[in-house]
Amino acid sequence: MVSPRQAWKTWRRRVVNRAMGLAFIYESLMYVGGFALMIFVELFSLRWLDGPDGGEGFISLAGVAAAMGFLLIMRHRDILTREFWLGGPHTDTYGEPNQLGRISQYGGGRMRPQWFLVFIMLGMGVQSIVSLAQIGLALIGGGLSSPTSEAISDSSNTVSMWLYVGVAAPICEEVIFRGVLMKELKPLGKNFAIVTSAFAFGLFHDDFVQGTFAFLFGLILGFVAMEYSLVWSIALHAFNNAILSGVIDTWFAGQLNDTQYTVYVIVLTAVGVIGATVALAVYGRGLKQYRMQNRSIPDTYAGWSSPVFIAFVVANILLTIVLLVLYVA
Repeated sequence: MVSPRQAWKTWRRRVVNRAMGLAFIYESLMYVGGFALMIFVELFSLRWLDGPDGGEGFISLAGVAAAMGFLLIMRHRDILTREFWLGGPHTDTYGEPNQLGRISQYGGGRMRPQWFLVFIMLGMGVQSIVSLAQIGLALIGGGLSSPTSEAISDSSNTVSMWLYVGVAAPICEEVIFRGVLMKELKPLGKNFAIVTSAFAFGLFHDDFVQGTFAFLFGLILGFVAMEYSLVWSIALHAFNNAILSGVIDTWFAGQLNDTQYTVYVIVLTAVGVIGATVALAVYGRGLKQYRMQNRSIPDTYAGWSSPVFIAFVVANILLTIVLLVLYVA
């Protein structure tokens, strides 16, 4: 006879399996869509990808289109609703058996300008911490390369890559990781849903440096989507990608010499660290209370032992290592 505790563990693995399966297929179709475009161009001898606009952005956009097409087919009844984007009460259709059909709240909080500024500062702080860690490793001879950052930097001045990084990626990544994955895991506990979606988001980047930033930033995005709405997490994500890391950084890189740009980076890093420190000093107690109030029941993290979750983790770690080896070679 199966014990109640074991039955709950099995059910949680099943819930995580179902949600992570969507994320795994989504990521796989991104690669399939990109490769399909490359094959199409090669077969028909189309050379527009070799033009001044480059091909990286078009390939990425094709991958996102394929992945989002699949996601819309699977979850259109949820995605094509006002509540999905703006938040509000909804009926739980996933999670623990005793919570199915329960009306719960997902997002719906009122975002104030000062709060959005706090989240921006926390995001800048995360970026600053990752940058300082890279600098520290470099000083002791253990620098870690970031193939993703280099690839984006090399093609960031193209319209197609800017559209992908600044518009398509923030919208589509928030839809899959915060709108679908996190929401389906929410009945297992808000903390569990936020952490799991952020962890998957970090692995999804297939880059140790970018993945670390994505995990930490994903915790912020998860909180914003959970308490306010998906629209606000998209806005925060897009502001980071398109404005901070896109328009502003590209403009300064083009206007300043190497020494001046280094000073700019140092100042921006200092602003991020100081801003995040002040934000945590002022609101840290509230965040701690939030974490305590939304703790998951015991054994919830047993859901991480689901086969699909393990496969997702292993596949992305292996891909990260392969991409890093190919980049270094």
